[in-house]
Amino acid sequence: MLFYCYSEIGDATIESRLGDADYSYYFVLKSYLPLLQTLGDTRVIDSLDEAFVSACRQELESGNACCLLAFAPPHKIPFGMPCPVIPVFAWEYSSIPNRKFISDPKDSWTYCLEHFRQALTHSSYAKQVVLQDMGADFPIEAVPAPLWDTCAELRSAAASRHAVKHTSITLGTTVIDNRDFHIASESIAPASQIARPLGGSKPEPCNDLDINFGQSNPDVWMVGFYAPEGWGAWSKTTSPWIMLPSVVSGRVRLTIDMNAHGNNINRDIEVRIGDQCVIVQPQVALAQYEFELEVSQPSNFITFSGVDISAKRTIVDPRTIGIGLARVCIENLSRDEAAAVAAPLNVTEHKIALDGVVYTTILNPRDGRKNWEDILTAFCLAFRDHEDVTLILKMTYKDMSGYLEDIFALFCQLHPFKCRIVVVHGYIAFDEYRSLAEATSYIVNASRSEGQCLPLMEYMSSGIPAIAPDNTAMADYICEDNAFVVESSPEPHYWPHDPQQVFTTLWYRPSWESLYNAYRDSYEVAINDPDRYQRMSRCAWESQYQFCSMDKLKPRLESLLKQIRQPAPV
Repeated sequence: MLFYCYSEIGDATIESRLGDADYSYYFVLKSYLPLLQTLGDTRVIDSLDEAFVSACRQELESGNACCLLAFAPPHKIPFGMPCPVIPVFAWEYSSIPNRKFISDPKDSWTYCLEHFRQALTHSSYAKQVVLQDMGADFPIEAVPAPLWDTCAELRSAAASRHAVKHTSITLGTTVIDNRDFHIASESIAPASQIARPLGGSKPEPCNDLDINFGQSNPDVWMVGFYAPEGWGAWSKTTSPWIMLPSVVSGRVRLTIDMNAHGNNINRDIEVRIGDQCVIVQPQVALAQYEFELEVSQPSNFITFSGVDISAKRTIVDPRTIGIGLARVCIENLSRDEAAAVAAPLNVTEHKIALDGVVYTTILNPRDGRKNWEDILTAFCLAFRDHEDVTLILKMTYKDMSGYLEDIFALFCQLHPFKCRIVVVHGYIAFDEYRSLAEATSYIVNASRSEGQCLPLMEYMSSGIPAIAPDNTAMADYICEDNAFVVESSPEPHYWPHDPQQVFTTLWYRPSWESLYNAYRDSYEVAINDPDRYQRMSRCAWESQYQFCSMDKLKPRLESLLKQIRQPAPV
């Protein structure tokens, strides 16, 4: 049989669409291919347009059996396909959509599934939820992504893997390390002695930059500033700073359009890039200040210090206004135009030394299920006085501006703390992903619900114990033998694509206290009970063998394929 495998996001678009709705279906499709290839031929497609329909009809007319595995929510799969269609979807709520929301009957998954007449999902929880509405005889199987077999190399080292790490990893992406910043309750600023590029330390000529602060700019991050006002933006802390989209190095011309409020008028304001520092005395009116600098210590930060925020505030305007920034222009004066090389943040390497117990979580910070704020706050308060613990937050989202302000705000609110937090932004290569797993003591999840959770499955398949709830899909493989179980309880919620957001279903609220205790208990095991850690490691990969190995999944998939049916007439 020929299996057409469809996902809206493909190899060419995954990096730019990381964190978009349904982006994880790409990874599920990729993981399904080896299993499908044991049963027939596969052909990956990224469109269900007329070209696909025509190609599919030609295969059928030639006598070749084929079906479409559509890795997508059922309501996003077109009707009218010429071959049998198997929706392959994740689901993590207590009921499936069973009504149209406004006018489209396809809003109802029961309507869609009645048309397609079979389905694949990824957990026994989701299977039972579907059968509640579709009836006990509806053809559906729970076939999670078959990841266990792909983790053999990492799993082979599990028996000799120690919970306490003394290693380093190298990542070719943006890294935010709390130890690279001066953190106080009211502000956060890059430490001047390590004002290196966030993406690494490789010196490159900088791009020419011309930044207008009167409008939102996703490539420029402003910390310690209020929202743009058209003309520019006011600062709100004593040490505001901006993060540029390129590394600044070599001989440059820096131009700043700036003004001041209150005691900052004619005050010495220190402006620093890398190892270079200049003094600006801003006035009430916007004025332009220009400097030629030789930046020998590459950096993508511009920091401002000496700002006074003591000006009287009013009920009408309670802001702590200091200086105003309208524009920054950086011109590279030393660049060889014939050999100019852009230096974006995501092409340089960053080496991270890791010592002690390392906790890793991998998630989309804009996904409300993931509960990353609890992961961070419970970690910080559990290990406030510990220097030998690190939390790595691997953020699978394309735009750092979508969450970085929240992280910095939490750093300030949680200050002081001695533990280490490392934020890894964006897409990382396969070898980097494996090295991150090898450097991890525990994989952490605190989700309100999961369709299956690929990172948790991969790490546990590699023999890495977990901290996680045992709700929704995770109930199939999380237990006290392989994880520190986080308690959770039902909570009302709505179906994700319901525009009215009516409370028609449930997810689960993890207990913050239970998560805090799981951190503390796991640390004690890592430091003082290596035998138990090894037992948990073995139980982790054994449970995943039962859950997501090809040995266990192939018979289930074959069972569904024996029942496969053409879609119902439209």
